[in-house]
Amino acid sequence: MTTATEVVRDLRKGGTQYRHADVLSIDEPSRTLELAFSSEAAEVQTWSGVEILGHRPGEVRLHRLGDSAALLLDHNPRDQIGVVQSASIDRDQRGRAIVRFGRSPRAEEILRDVLDGIRKHVSVGYLVHQVEVIGQRDAGPLYRATDWEPIEISIVSIPADPSVGIGRALENPPQDTATVSQHTPGTPEDKTMTEPSPPAHADTTNTPQPTSNATDTPNSVDAERTRVRHIADLGKTYGHLELAHDYITQGQSPEAFQRALLTKLTDKAPMPQSEPHTQTGIGLSTQEIRHYSIVRAIRALLPNASQTDRNAAAFEIACSAAAEKTYGKQARGLLIPSDVLNRAFSTTTPTDGPGGNIIATELHASSFIEILRNKTWVMQRATVMGGLVGNVDIPRQKGTTQAYWVGEGESPEKSKPALDQIHFTPKSLAAYTDITRRLLLQSTPDAEQIVRSDLLNVMALEVDRAAIYGSGSDMQPTGVKHHSGINAVSFAQKGQPSFAELVQMETQIALNNADVNAMSYAFNAGIRGYAKTALKFPQTAASGTIWESGNTVNGYPASVSNQIKAGDVFFGNWADLIIAMWGGLDITVDPYSLSTSGGTRIVVFQDVDFNIRRTESFCYGAAA
Repeated sequence: MTTATEVVRDLRKGGTQYRHADVLSIDEPSRTLELAFSSEAAEVQTWSGVEILGHRPGEVRLHRLGDSAALLLDHNPRDQIGVVQSASIDRDQRGRAIVRFGRSPRAEEILRDVLDGIRKHVSVGYLVHQVEVIGQRDAGPLYRATDWEPIEISIVSIPADPSVGIGRALENPPQDTATVSQHTPGTPEDKTMTEPSPPAHADTTNTPQPTSNATDTPNSVDAERTRVRHIADLGKTYGHLELAHDYITQGQSPEAFQRALLTKLTDKAPMPQSEPHTQTGIGLSTQEIRHYSIVRAIRALLPNASQTDRNAAAFEIACSAAAEKTYGKQARGLLIPSDVLNRAFSTTTPTDGPGGNIIATELHASSFIEILRNKTWVMQRATVMGGLVGNVDIPRQKGTTQAYWVGEGESPEKSKPALDQIHFTPKSLAAYTDITRRLLLQSTPDAEQIVRSDLLNVMALEVDRAAIYGSGSDMQPTGVKHHSGINAVSFAQKGQPSFAELVQMETQIALNNADVNAMSYAFNAGIRGYAKTALKFPQTAASGTIWESGNTVNGYPASVSNQIKAGDVFFGNWADLIIAMWGGLDITVDPYSLSTSGGTRIVVFQDVDFNIRRTESFCYGAAA
């Protein structure tokens, strides 16, 4: 009978394994294929013997395949033509996946061949991490894969042939250690055997070997396998496979590899800090942004986070460190760079099914601010400056240039407009949202989107409130109400301004030569309800109500927000309110406030400041 050691060696020689996948359906409009890539019932001959892929709970690692894994051509990692949209194990113990073709000319060409029946074969690539020898067949030992991982799906010209063995060695097979448990008669306990292996086609004479001893105990075996996997995954994601290979063979830790990646990351997009400027990100590629997970970052921030959680978030931690260096500030927890925010908080309805917006192909530099703007009435009307670094001063003209009447040949007197500056300094906006333990355990795109949407909502509410009522003290920016120099009108009755009092607000601004045509009102739902029934001129029904069709008051647009206190009315040119936002969203966790329910409070910090270009452009009305 084949020994466990021989099975381990054969598995490792094979590297990534391949199996034929069945095409269940094709949806041309959505450019998708539905596949069945594995089955519990199938026995397939490999170099190591006869293999059964287990499909019981916990036996299949679907995270990698389900996290937007690649759809390749002929298992070539340099030839990606699409993405895996979803993967699951059904009740009939079959692995299923839905893949979507991209829109590049190459992907379009392959899709046409598939639809025309020219390319009919699909294959799945997978890694076997642990097996159990359960019997013997004529072709060799019968073993069951109790821990295996599909990693990619390919459109292939020649499918894997089970009759001659489906194991195929890559030029550089992964260095994962395989574990085999062999049951033999008279041996009640399992025998776990491992053996380190060098890269394929490599000269091992002078190759540094890993310093960790992976053969001492089962724990050390698991640790070595985890070390190799995290470094390999991070190297693949970031596009530094050669560097990852060096760190694996030298026995370096994932943390050391993370620091090396950080160096390359920060060298990629250096940014001087000597003067204020805007910055859109730290230079992440589209693939890197897709890989970023806010939920994974949150898990790593928890006080009881395991080493596995922290290793899984190595990429997010590296991005945070690079963002700190780029933006010139220290994070309280993890700093989410602007590159990620621009894509990650896109809330456009996806056309490719749930979570489709997470893998969008277009990236707009201001999309995070645009989405936040859509959730706040203030940002929809104010002037927003995003991605700032350092303190910012904006020149403002206080007076006007003089004009003179002159005679023929005379020169006008020199006139110099009065200038000053309005200042912006970062002030930390803090907001929080609570998520349940079960939601935090999820790794699906939809769960990720729920967390992101909640964070946006709490930030939007606080931006609305602070832009109006920020006190200017206790680390708060100064809101419109507390700016000295704005106009004010006293109402006779709280929450029931008369039409004449509203016109008085308009008149005060007009007398200061502000841009009246750009004005609009803002108040809460209570005043809107009053204005819908109150006549402009009491006892004269023909005058109409204060609230007009088209959501206007006296012809001016009116915004309604319950962030505005009862009885308050604001009128002004909101474009003269400037909202400054500094790069990066700082995120940390509070695991104690909801400790009895197992939930977690997520706290976010965004550096924001407000200032007004012309105070005479605003008027505040309230009962005395």
